[in-house]
Amino acid sequence: MHSAAPQTARSWVRPIPGRTAPGGLRLFCFPYAGSGASVFREWGAGLPEGVEALAVQLPGREDRFFDQPIADLDELLDALVPALLPYLDRPFAFFGHSMGAIVSWELARRLQREQGLEPVRVVVSGCRALPFHESRPPGELDLSDEELLDELRRLNGTPEELLQNPDFVTYILPTFRADLSLFAGYTYRPGELLSCPVSAFGGSADPRVSEEQLKGWAELTTGRTEVEVFPGGHFFLNAERENVLRSISRALPAVGH
Repeated sequence: MHSAAPQTARSWVRPIPGRTAPGGLRLFCFPYAGSGASVFREWGAGLPEGVEALAVQLPGREDRFFDQPIADLDELLDALVPALLPYLDRPFAFFGHSMGAIVSWELARRLQREQGLEPVRVVVSGCRALPFHESRPPGELDLSDEELLDELRRLNGTPEELLQNPDFVTYILPTFRADLSLFAGYTYRPGELLSCPVSAFGGSADPRVSEEQLKGWAELTTGRTEVEVFPGGHFFLNAERENVLRSISRALPAVGH
């Protein structure tokens, strides 16, 4: 039986092991569809000293498997804002890949509008600038389990041997179904621009996100926008992890040391 997603900060945030110092910058990392906080577990050592890296654990995955996945972005933000506020007492930055980029960007907009808080930088990865996002009507998202598996194969981020494992499929499909509804059902609503600098990362062979679509993030902030393209497809951040972390490290301001 699924329980309602708890609102406590500790439920939503997982520390990423690494070098850290009191009073430094907090970097929140938002995972891509179907994944959890563990995709960032190796990131800590590649970030600068003084950065406290935290992965956001969304409900319905890993150690939150029994929490109901959230398929609606506004509902997710309603839960995320109070959960993360206790961590926003010092400078913070966001990183999000694919679906995580949409969640982190819209969270930054919500925090700016409702709390007067803004990240010192947002890093969006593997995601078209929001006005380029192509939402799909709800009827198109009513997929069978087999069609969902085909979607996972198309994304090419899950090993085929896992997709052949019935236990894994039973485990991941409800969460991926909710994530797909959130991602594919998202519609950009124009509004206030952010003012923080932005880094937009993409893969040179990503069929879903072009360099032109990455450049479009510049239209959504009054801050400086830098676009960087890495070798690889949609999941370049895994194969190119060291280079991605180096670029994130260069983009983060020195805070508290």
